[in-house]
Amino acid sequence: MSFLQVGAVALLGIAVVLGAAAVVYRDATRVGVSRPAVWAGIVAIAWGSALGLYLAPLAVPIPGLLVMVVGGPALYLFERDDVTHNDNSADPFSLPDGPGDSSSDNSRDE
Repeated sequence: MSFLQVGAVALLGIAVVLGAAAVVYRDATRVGVSRPAVWAGIVAIAWGSALGLYLAPLAVPIPGLLVMVVGGPALYLFERDDVTHNDNSADPFSLPDGPGDSSSDNSRDE
């Protein structure tokens, strides 16, 4: 890649990394995830390091970079899922929101 292409990819990549971190921070504060700045930092570090390795002169395989890109948001989404769903223990004999689920919203039955 030429110097202009590297510069354009770097600037666009930095904007995307900061945008993704801002989206994660905003969503974490809206949902109530503890330490939203830490989760935004995890996404920014994962995406920023993938961008840095992509721009580095090293021969890094693209699937490895994709794993890094998916890793940060996946960890945040697991934490978000834990926060948004209740902390009841899992019942192996019933489906979520099924007739045997005690955590389902009973306002549908009225």
